[in-house]
Amino acid sequence: MAFEQKKFREIVDDILTQITKGVVREKHLAQPNKVKYKLRYVPLKEIVKVEGVYNGETVVFEKDLDYVQDGNFLYWLDGGRKPDENTFFYVNYIYGEPTGLTDINPGSVLRTIVEAISREIEYLYTQMEYVYKSGFIDTATGTSLDFVVSLLGITRKQAECARGIVTFGRSTPPPTVTISGEAHMFDGSLVYTLKNAPISEVIKVYGKVNGQDYDFEKEVDYSFDENSLIWLAEGKKPDMNTVFFVDYASFEKIVIPKGVIVSTFARSSKEAKTYVTVKEGVLERKEDGRWEADVEVVATVRGREGNTYAGSITVMPRPPPGVEYVINRKDITGGTDVESDEELRERAKKALMVAGKATLISLETAVKGVEGVSSILVEDMPDEVPGLVRIIVDGGDMDEIKKAVEEVRAAGIKVELMRPKPVYVDVEAHIIAEADVEAVQKCVENALMQYLGSLNIGEDLVYTKAISKVLTCPYVYDVSRLVFSVVREESHPVETFEKSNVKIESYEKVVPRKINVLVKKINEKSK
Repeated sequence: MAFEQKKFREIVDDILTQITKGVVREKHLAQPNKVKYKLRYVPLKEIVKVEGVYNGETVVFEKDLDYVQDGNFLYWLDGGRKPDENTFFYVNYIYGEPTGLTDINPGSVLRTIVEAISREIEYLYTQMEYVYKSGFIDTATGTSLDFVVSLLGITRKQAECARGIVTFGRSTPPPTVTISGEAHMFDGSLVYTLKNAPISEVIKVYGKVNGQDYDFEKEVDYSFDENSLIWLAEGKKPDMNTVFFVDYASFEKIVIPKGVIVSTFARSSKEAKTYVTVKEGVLERKEDGRWEADVEVVATVRGREGNTYAGSITVMPRPPPGVEYVINRKDITGGTDVESDEELRERAKKALMVAGKATLISLETAVKGVEGVSSILVEDMPDEVPGLVRIIVDGGDMDEIKKAVEEVRAAGIKVELMRPKPVYVDVEAHIIAEADVEAVQKCVENALMQYLGSLNIGEDLVYTKAISKVLTCPYVYDVSRLVFSVVREESHPVETFEKSNVKIESYEKVVPRKINVLVKKINEKSK
């Protein structure tokens, strides 16, 4: 039996009816071809309310239009609404002599007390309705939905932090430190690694030759290669099993410690996206003469807002000693929001289908259950190849995805796993605003970034949808220009789309990069 919540007015009417010697919700069965029903308690004074089911919905029937009072009977009128056959209808009525409590007008003592009680009863009905709906997957929300789907062994996927690599560096060599008299035992080997790498230069090598002190000559007796001293075959060498000494200059080691904070550039610190290093790194000399270290970072907040495009991380609030710059040469990705109720509900409904083995839905459900998976596309028989299923998945650990697929894949079905090919999109938007240019610019940037970032694998970038997202920002009067610049591969030329959609293939996914927003006030648009 379904739960029906009573509204405040209904509760008041029912209580007042009972107090004034009335009957509340006397039940009658609507029988075919029967229009006259005798009420139980007589003499009947007045029918207050009749409710029941009409065309499958609960309604309150109207007196003198749907029914009339005929003595001690309720009479259904021709041409009026009647309850559906074989359903119950309920009658509230007053009978017999009235009680002493008769003043039920608004403001009376009786009505004031009844209305106060009815408010509390309505609140209880609201709570009961919430509890009732919390037990069903289609109506449960939030924590209640978590409890419902837990019966299937499913848990809500939490928000994930964006991750990526940033490069710390300096354009000039680090300061040097002189190391004097580093001792090495000569055992006949030709190569000896110096201890304090990286090495700038070897200053002096000395030891004993034929029992006499001797200063060895560079490029005659030895050479230097990166961090190692190499004895030359034609030159002199120290006596066997004797100690030789090396004086050299070593570059100061510049360490990027774990926990360094970096961020994107923004007009205020609250608007900047911040990231923190999760591993230690050390600057190393590169072929172009720069000193750099690639270090993994993770966003300080969970969710999609941590994703950012290449080249946007350039700020070090507290630079490590010796570091001159920081930059991310690739996009920072992988940030996902908490799984919504709708997404969790859909995944739970499909969970039981996993037992069907190798159906497209079961494969999709299994992969969606992997932590970090943000988007997925399943293709049956790509290129018309029987027995082949192609799964294009964005996010998540590939080993975990393979494991999930193997658990549901049926024998004879080959599953091909792929990552989507990125379609990099830069946006240029010209906005006419009514006021607050800076706030409009920020809102439009966020709206476009969120729309592009929400597109799933194979989902087209639709021009009108992007426009509609922009127009939701306060004070936006008009969008005078919106251009998408698309790069599919580094070797491909830039494609420009203005007032047109960007077609995305089934194996591609939009990756937003630079959002450039130019805002003018409405009184400046003619300038």
